[in-house]
Amino acid sequence: MGEAIRSLIIENDPETARQIDLLGRRIGSLDIRWSAGSVAEGAAIVRKFRPDMAIVAVNGNPADAIGPLAGEFPNLYILALSATHTAEYALEAMRAGAHDLLCKPMREVDLSIAIEKAQKAQVRREPAERRGKIVTVFSNKGGNGTTTIAVNLADSLATDHGKRVVVVDLVLGHGDVTMFFNVSPTYTVLDLARNNGKADPEYIDSLIVRHASGVCILADPPRIEDAEQISADQVRDMLATLRSTFDVVVVDVPHQFDEKTLAALEMSDTILLVTLLNLPALKNTQRSIELFARLGIFDERVQLLLSRYLPNEEISRDSIEGILNCPVFYAVPNDYPTVLSSINRGKLLSEVAPEKEVTGAFRKMAELLVGPAAPREAQKRKRGFLEKVFRMERSAS
Repeated sequence: MGEAIRSLIIENDPETARQIDLLGRRIGSLDIRWSAGSVAEGAAIVRKFRPDMAIVAVNGNPADAIGPLAGEFPNLYILALSATHTAEYALEAMRAGAHDLLCKPMREVDLSIAIEKAQKAQVRREPAERRGKIVTVFSNKGGNGTTTIAVNLADSLATDHGKRVVVVDLVLGHGDVTMFFNVSPTYTVLDLARNNGKADPEYIDSLIVRHASGVCILADPPRIEDAEQISADQVRDMLATLRSTFDVVVVDVPHQFDEKTLAALEMSDTILLVTLLNLPALKNTQRSIELFARLGIFDERVQLLLSRYLPNEEISRDSIEGILNCPVFYAVPNDYPTVLSSINRGKLLSEVAPEKEVTGAFRKMAELLVGPAAPREAQKRKRGFLEKVFRMERSAS
């Protein structure tokens, strides 16, 4: 089974939308993340969130419902949904820009076949529209180690799994990502926000800082007031651009729920919700989960991450999932002296303490996210060959 297709449904009948959502969950390969009651509302959602597919109810001329979407979003896979299912009507829908026509009432077998077609079309588009994963590390309370988690997880994804990874510092104006990597950026997210329209891979490469680990860094702006120059829409556009270039986009966000943080969370494939195993931290985490639910983003994307974990007889790890109604993705063991030493030295945990349990925890987390790592020797050979190719390209230019 392929990866679930992130979908929008445009249907003014809530019961029909609910039935399709239930069928999609049963099939397991359809992820209905957004719903809209009109084409105009649906188009606004597509502009913001770039879904893979739209299921669009058609009650009349297909060109009226399908045409505007197909014209503005040529890469959007569109399924028309109609109670009329004659061959002539299906042809009209296809001419309007739909890729397939599904009939009301929806049957599970028909939806399953349509999703399979959409997945195959997505694979065919992959070379031109490469799609990486966005992993956002978030806590609504400071001091829980979100930046430590973001940078060391990115390191393992790059070094152990050979992924092309970028860490985006959205803690605008007072981020710490560059300090953790001990790098000095020339350009920042502000430059990408201002010039996202011309952001081809070469331009992005000119903005990032590349660490010795292979991790790329897109730094926060140098001045606090620069944060006001970046909008939530620009955050969405930047993340959409970066996911088309990198395998994994790791996002470090601030601890408050502002529009830019919410934009990053909504765009994410995985949200690592970081908490400590104590009552004040868990109370704040519960409030985050409640807001996620109100915003419609409390689903399988949200994974609970226990930071600085020590077994606690009063609050057990096993009880947390039931209390918060959220699965525990992983528990990072507490090794404050080692982590503090790495931060103060401007080095990653893999550089200062490769054999420590806390360092191994990030390798296990990366494996949970992207699967088993390749053997170390294979990684070295692969990286050596790619570096040789890049050196040849640079010398030729």
